[in-house]
Amino acid sequence: MAHYGLLIDYEYCTGCEVCQVTCKEEHDYPVGKFGIRVFDDGPWEIEEHRFNFNKIPVPTDLCDLCAERTSTGREPICVHHCLANVMSYGTVEELARKLDSKTKQVLWVPQYKPYEARGPFVHDPAKGARKAAHFEVEENASAERMTAQRGDQRVDEMLTDA
Repeated sequence: MAHYGLLIDYEYCTGCEVCQVTCKEEHDYPVGKFGIRVFDDGPWEIEEHRFNFNKIPVPTDLCDLCAERTSTGREPICVHHCLANVMSYGTVEELARKLDSKTKQVLWVPQYKPYEARGPFVHDPAKGARKAAHFEVEENASAERMTAQRGDQRVDEMLTDA
């Protein structure tokens, strides 16, 4: 099964928060809950008269990549309404190729309600691994194996597969 994600070019994100607002409206989240948030990095001085100041949209654990919309071939609502056109939706492989073409981008692969999907983590120092309810992640695991816990399925679908 292909894994899907969001590629965000934060170099040109204006911080308008349209992604945040449209997500809240689409999913009817109450005050204080978000599917995506825009965070500030800065301002802080890099060197004299040069400052670092980035706006970075970050999907939360309530982001399901708009499963209802994407199942009908539409983009997630945050991507559709991004005024700066800095957000892309697609498979991780496709987005990774785009990521390789430019700096100041971030690739997010959200998992909807991960604690319900994975179960609580329990650290086992004897094994050097962390155990989840349905998946064991070794500290030196490959990236391919690590992405197995980052599916784009809804929690109810994941529970019926088990």
